[in-house]
Amino acid sequence: MAGIVEFLFGHTADVWTEGNITLQTPLGTYAIAGAVALLILAVLLLYRQTTAPAPLRLKTVLILLRSMALIILLLCLLQPIVTISSPRPRESYVGLLIDSSGSMSIGDMEQSLSRGEKATDLLYGEDGLIEQLQKNFTLRLFAFDRTTRPVAEPGDLSFAGSKTHMARAMQDAAEALQGLPFEALVLVTDGIDNSSEDPLHMASIINAGKTPVHLVGIGADRAAKDIEISQVSTSGSVMEGGIFEVQVTVQSRGYAGHESDLLIEVGEDIVSAKKIRLGPDNMLQRYSFYLTPLQEGALAYSARIPLKEDEIIKENNILPFLVDNPAKEVEILYIEGHPRNEYKFIRRAAETDTAVRLKTYLMTGPQKFLRQGIDSTMELASGYPDSEDALFKYDAVIFGDLTRNLFTDEQLALTRDFVSRRGGGFLMLGGTTAFDQGFIGTPIEGLLPVSLVHEKDLPPALRGGVGKGDHPSGQTFAPRLTTEGQRSTILRLEIEDEVNRRLWRDMPELQGINVSGWAKPGAAVLAVHPTLTFQGEPLPVLAYQRYGRGRTMSLMTATTWRWQMLKPHEDTSHERFWRQVLRWLTGSAPTPVEIFLERNKFSTGDEVKVKARVYDEVYEPVSDTTVWLKITDPDGGIEDIRMLADIDRAGDYIASFSAAKSGVHHLEVSSSGGLSKDGYASLSFLAANSMHEMRGAAVMNRDLMEKIAQVGGGNYYTPENADLLVKDLNNKRKVHTVTYKLDIWNIPIVFFLLFFCFGLEWLLRRRTGLS
Repeated sequence: MAGIVEFLFGHTADVWTEGNITLQTPLGTYAIAGAVALLILAVLLLYRQTTAPAPLRLKTVLILLRSMALIILLLCLLQPIVTISSPRPRESYVGLLIDSSGSMSIGDMEQSLSRGEKATDLLYGEDGLIEQLQKNFTLRLFAFDRTTRPVAEPGDLSFAGSKTHMARAMQDAAEALQGLPFEALVLVTDGIDNSSEDPLHMASIINAGKTPVHLVGIGADRAAKDIEISQVSTSGSVMEGGIFEVQVTVQSRGYAGHESDLLIEVGEDIVSAKKIRLGPDNMLQRYSFYLTPLQEGALAYSARIPLKEDEIIKENNILPFLVDNPAKEVEILYIEGHPRNEYKFIRRAAETDTAVRLKTYLMTGPQKFLRQGIDSTMELASGYPDSEDALFKYDAVIFGDLTRNLFTDEQLALTRDFVSRRGGGFLMLGGTTAFDQGFIGTPIEGLLPVSLVHEKDLPPALRGGVGKGDHPSGQTFAPRLTTEGQRSTILRLEIEDEVNRRLWRDMPELQGINVSGWAKPGAAVLAVHPTLTFQGEPLPVLAYQRYGRGRTMSLMTATTWRWQMLKPHEDTSHERFWRQVLRWLTGSAPTPVEIFLERNKFSTGDEVKVKARVYDEVYEPVSDTTVWLKITDPDGGIEDIRMLADIDRAGDYIASFSAAKSGVHHLEVSSSGGLSKDGYASLSFLAANSMHEMRGAAVMNRDLMEKIAQVGGGNYYTPENADLLVKDLNNKRKVHTVTYKLDIWNIPIVFFLLFFCFGLEWLLRRRTGLS
């Protein structure tokens, strides 16, 4: 019956009950009523006289039928319509982001499923999330790890990405859906994020655009057994033969109290090893190794803990790192006030180091001096340099046993600039006239890591000076290494801790110390006098500090030569100590061209941003030169890139490229433009697969995911309650009102009424003989 009614009236019953009938022809009510009256009047006039006599009742019926038909035709001409408004869900889009990074391959789900397999089943399985969401939404699927890409089918998910960039993935998906009715963004992930961008900030930005961010967490809440090397830090660059420190950070879960080996390897060769005891779950444990580079150049090492059978993650037991041991030559200017043993033995120690060129100016008497290690007869001919271009060509300066009156005010100020602006090193050695009180109030006082004190301000026991016979400051003593001194590579005579401590215990005693005040704030004290104190603090023997771009050191004795003379000739402790001191002094001195990286380890495929800095002869920045970056990849492939000047800083040049291959990459920067030396610098870095992805991945990061959902205006779901996501999205679907205008002059009932009226009138007229 309902079907017959809908056929006759052309529309469903709710259209007629909820709609409003109006006329599209713009005629007023009175005009329409007048037209109807005229039609009825015309019909009355037509039937006033008929061709044959007709009863009044018949005439009335005929008039009614004709009038009704004409009124219906009139209404059809006025184009009647029914208007109906209906609230309907709009076409809605949902962005679905699926984590395809390497951490999703961890098999910590039920039935030994990996996180990726669990996510695939949740999404694509029978009555999965995708099938449920597609009933009411148009889905746009993306896979993300370090990049974001569309997904067409489950086979597009590899779960092997080397990094996870959640913030970038959200941004890419939001941009891809920009301009569409975008209802929500849903991330299916374990929450492991190892990018520099903040996913919380990006989620808040997307939520500010009225689009909530929901998360479905995949992974175990509680970690299974696992050992992880979470970080390796090194000095990064050393010089040939030098000792460098490697710090390895370990954390474990489920192995508290277990012993394990911690190995440092080059290739398959073990170069150092420790037996360690694993701590409580998630406790960070740091272990130090002291190594010497095996060869010149960049060398890839790795820290490794042998894999245990029941560990859940295999990839995080090893972490590669790079040590760059470049072929580098440094020049040091040593000014000495008179011939003495310390001068002779320092020169001997420096001669054993091919990386150090020690250029010395020794005052042998009034108006007499000896120059050694110089390049030309003009070098140091006038004594200590008095111009920037003459002094700034050195990497470090050593003041021996010198007094204040040997220098002009301009030379002392130039020395300060050499350290602070040039970035050079400065060392003041002890001696009978060293640390002269005349330096108080001069730029040299500011350079020193220890304070200078007038003799009148010293206690009586410390007055008189280092060279005054039986004075306490002139007696023999064994310097005591501080905690920082025991860890410092400057005082590292051997790699093994116990051997190093034994060597220092067996070192011959020194004789005499220059008395100073306290170490300055920020200075590091490596060794102190065992008995002498000033205002309750032990007298510093060896201390250093940063100063501007450079570094400075004070050695408050002149008798380290005793470490050579009073030990067997085959003992090299004295030479090693001085080689390491001299290398440390030059460590901050830049070359005319410098090269910088954010770090020396990257994941394969990372963007590597390179910065170069170019100086002229007096180390002022050069901004109008041509700078080239040469990149040599691990396979020997070479690419040259012209670096662009950085508008934010004079003398800086920038370039970037992708580290596409695993292994050691070598960078060389070359330039010309009025430099005092060859405009060249080199640096190496290591690229490795999955360097970051498995760090901290033994447990899903639920805390981060919940925070993202909170700031993103969404909710956090587990695989068990993921159906709630579908319900929540359906309940919050945005609707809009749609207005329809439907013609009703052409519906079947109108035709039937006209047919009935005209047909019945014609039939009655025929039967009564009317024309």
